[in-house]
Amino acid sequence: MNASKAAAAACLAAAATLSGVTPSANAADGQLCLVNEVVTFSEPVTDTPRTVGVTVNGQLFNCANGAAATGSYTETATLPDYTCTALFYQGAGTRVFSWTDPAVTPSAYSYNRTSSRVGANIVIVLLGSISSGAFAAQPAKMQLTALNPDPLSCATTGVSRLSLVGALTVGV
Repeated sequence: MNASKAAAAACLAAAATLSGVTPSANAADGQLCLVNEVVTFSEPVTDTPRTVGVTVNGQLFNCANGAAATGSYTETATLPDYTCTALFYQGAGTRVFSWTDPAVTPSAYSYNRTSSRVGANIVIVLLGSISSGAFAAQPAKMQLTALNPDPLSCATTGVSRLSLVGALTVGV
């Protein structure tokens, strides 16, 4: 196993351990998925503050609810004064989960984001609820983990993308 695959596996294990989430008692109405997310920056992020466009592309997979076994989402933002040390900002947002099965209505997830550094990782927690679509009116939690960006890259050429892993729980 190469170093990047080992790091991804370690992040996934950490995300599962750190999330501490379990499906609700009404699991038939809820959802539990693993998440892979790639964050791409419009220009490499360095230690120098600048306005940066951010595009998030996420994949939901191995989901517990068979009606919505896989899905995806995209989110974009423009962030002022962005640096390597401010990679994961606090604030509110909305993601729309498009489920692979077209019979399942997309889920709008409204959330508040917090982030912290835990050892060599950045841990992001999005707490909120599904405001419309499949799983509507249920609380939801997404927890993601990424390795801290390379300090040498941040000081020189910059970081153009980050990979995160984690879990989504609906009906927490």
